[in-house]
Parts: sequence; C-alpha cells; structure tokens
Amino acid sequence: MLSTMSFLILLAVSPIAYAQSGFGAVARAVGELVDASSSQDVKAAGKLEVGFSPNGGGEALVLRVIDSAQRELKVMAYSFTSAKVTSALLKATRRGVKVYLVADQKHNLGEGASRNARAAFSSLAEAGAEVRVVSAFAIHHDKVILADRKHVQLGSFNFSAAAATKNSENVVVNWDNPDLARVFLSHFERNWGLATPFKPAY
Repeated sequence: MLSTMSFLILLAVSPIAYAQSGFGAVARAVGELVDASSSQDVKAAGKLEVGFSPNGGGEALVLRVIDSAQRELKVMAYSFTSAKVTSALLKATRRGVKVYLVADQKHNLGEGASRNARAAFSSLAEAGAEVRVVSAFAIHHDKVILADRKHVQLGSFNFSAAAATKNSENVVVNWDNPDLARVFLSHFERNWGLATPFKPAY
C-alpha cells in the first residue's frame, strides 16, 4: 500500500570516471558534489499513477502533468525532440506558467543531433521559457518533470516521438507529494547551476 511505502531517492548521478578523465575543473567540481551526496528517505504521500509506451498511456500522462501546472514547471531531459511535449510546454508559458528546462547538450545540440531539439529549444526560449544545456556529465540522463513543486513525473520516458511510439518505456507520476518534489528540486538546482543558457541561432 502507498501509505507504507517510502522512496529512496538517489540524488546524484556518479560521473566519477568522467571527473577523472581530464575534463577539467567543472568535472572535478561535479565529482565533489556527487561524493558529498547520499540517498534520502522520503515519506510516501499523494497518489501514484503509471503509464507505459507504446500504447500504454505514457505520453498522455506526461502531457497531463504539464497541463496540470498553474505556476511552475521544471523539466530535466536527456533527449528532447517531442513536438507534443514542446507544444504542451508552450501552452503552459502562454497561460503564465514559468517553464525551466535543462537538457543534455551533446545529445541535443552536438554533431549528428536531431534538428528537432534545437527547434524545440528555440521555440521555448522565444516564448519566455528558460532553457539551459548541460555538458558537465558523461550524459545528463534525467527524465523528470516537477509541476508546482508538488507533482513529480519520473521514469524511463525520454521526451521524444520514439519514446511514445517505438520504445518500451515507463512513466510514474507521484501526484501531491511536496516532500518528494523538494528532493528532486535540489537535484534540479544542482544541474541547473552547472548548465549554460541556450541561445537561439537566427
């Protein structure tokens, strides 16, 4: 039962090998932050909802989390090429929600990356969202949405069309759990501080 569950949240990805591979001061600083972190026990609260893909409600659940936001959305992404997710975030900005996105730099903007990611970032930045990309880790593999500091979307689901239509993926949403959101907010803020602002190319 949900009332007897607790979540062990591992805050830090462990880029130790990356930090030791000669990538300089930023990588070493990340390693130090990671070494200082530990798992946290978070009391269960709210309601859990689960979706899958393909054809298991995963994408619809992600979109519902975005549509639920009244004040703030904080998004952490690896792949970010989904037109539907981008459209939902644009609608959120138009209704006054503050949108923050931090995504993997190399996968989305590096050599061979899909042009869809740059287009999505540009659309969001021009609409007033704050968009940053991060290269401090071997990969920024988080797939998380925090809505209004109380709803938390997790799982394997990348924000991409392939995740919705081709891959086996899972989406878990913990509705109404501010304590869990607070833990993930700390993780978000760490990565946000290591990221650089995205600038649209005209």
